[in-house]
Amino acid sequence: MILRTLGPLFVLTLAASPAVADAHKLLVLQSEGRADASTRSKIDAAIVKLAVADDPQAAAGELNFTDAATAVGCKPEAAACKDEVLGMLAVDEIVITTLAPRPGGLEITVRRISKGGGSRDATMLLAAGTPPDKLDGIAPLFAPPPAPAPLPVAPEPTPSPIVTERPPLDPTSNRRLEITGMAGGGALVVLGLLMWSAANGVDSDIAKAPTSTAADLRHLRDLESKGDGYATLGNVFAISGLVVGGISTYFYVRDRRAAATTSARLMPTVLDHGAGVVLTIGGLP
Repeated sequence: MILRTLGPLFVLTLAASPAVADAHKLLVLQSEGRADASTRSKIDAAIVKLAVADDPQAAAGELNFTDAATAVGCKPEAAACKDEVLGMLAVDEIVITTLAPRPGGLEITVRRISKGGGSRDATMLLAAGTPPDKLDGIAPLFAPPPAPAPLPVAPEPTPSPIVTERPPLDPTSNRRLEITGMAGGGALVVLGLLMWSAANGVDSDIAKAPTSTAADLRHLRDLESKGDGYATLGNVFAISGLVVGGISTYFYVRDRRAAATTSARLMPTVLDHGAGVVLTIGGLP
């Protein structure tokens, strides 16, 4: 679990806000099935190598899927069990490998399972005598999916220019909106700080939480989900507040400068008792 200590730095890191999100995590679980330990170890290492080539954040797991399901307390064949294992391991994807002896070789089935039930799989027959790292039939599973072909786009007609006359805006009304925007932006930033503080508090609870039993693991998963929720809300509130407050401040300063610009005009005029000049001071249009 990454500690969320972004609160004091939100002003300096606004331009790099996408880095707040956790990196994608892929975990390659140990293989299962009827194969000797040496063969399983070599095949697992080859699959981890393929996964790292596709995703540098990929890592090898220390248990197989059945053991992970037992730790969570769910049945491996249940559809919801995969999401529970993903939550317990705190990763975005897991790789499950099953080995089964077949006439002439070893059948290898590999499945990539992501949050929400999405999955891809590949199966190949490793012929007897073939090195365990020759997994050409599995390699496409760790290649990025092909990009869809772009749809043809019809050219948009050139719109005719439209000239409209708008009445002048009331500067007093503009200032009210701008001041409201600045106040609202500040309130959002404060909410963001509160959410970050709550997320840090949950991280402290996670660091102290026991992990001895399946119930402890479920409680730990709930704490992680709660902390992620607080951190996400903190990011949304803080960034939204900075954007709204910044835009409102810009327009407020611009309008104040425009209102301060004045001009002076000297015009001849006729008075009751003769002629003279009148000095007129007013704002520029």
